[in-house]
Amino acid sequence: MLTVREIYQMLGNETLWQTATRCHEVLASAKVPHAIAGGVAVCLHGYQRNTVDLDLIIRPADSETVRQILTQSLFLWDQVQREFRSESGIPVYFLLAGDRAGAGSEVTLPSPDEPDAITEIEKLPVLSLAKLIESKIACGEGYVRRTHKDFADVVELIAVHNPSSSFARYLHKSVRSTFRKLVEHAHG
Repeated sequence: MLTVREIYQMLGNETLWQTATRCHEVLASAKVPHAIAGGVAVCLHGYQRNTVDLDLIIRPADSETVRQILTQSLFLWDQVQREFRSESGIPVYFLLAGDRAGAGSEVTLPSPDEPDAITEIEKLPVLSLAKLIESKIACGEGYVRRTHKDFADVVELIAVHNPSSSFARYLHKSVRSTFRKLVEHAHG
């Protein structure tokens, strides 16, 4: 089985992998809890797909510290886009623990220091499968432009991991029904 680094090399996007590992190294050395979310997390959980940015969950109290650390590490802050960019141009977005995972959703993003919400994959802190699926469904339900992409990610994660509909018990109650429908689609 290919590593995510090998997948991104194959896809011609190794700079994204380098950005993810570099962000992790500088934040971990400063002891700032963080977790990879979004498309990179989907890939780390086994669905080989490309993406163009890195999403990291941090605690709100760490926002200023993270900004200082990344600025010192030569990441550039783009005030207009409200994002950091690596030297190679990869956007790095920060999601705040406790924020809603989707517009109007009851699902909130977990804190990166919650042991049950985070798992380590290829030496990187990543949202657990349940939290990733939960956040993808919540985001897809809350933003119509993202529905197809986020639901497709969930369907592919279901295909890779083959959870039954009873896996829904690990998800927030507000997304369980949608998850069960996506399981049917993935197996249908």
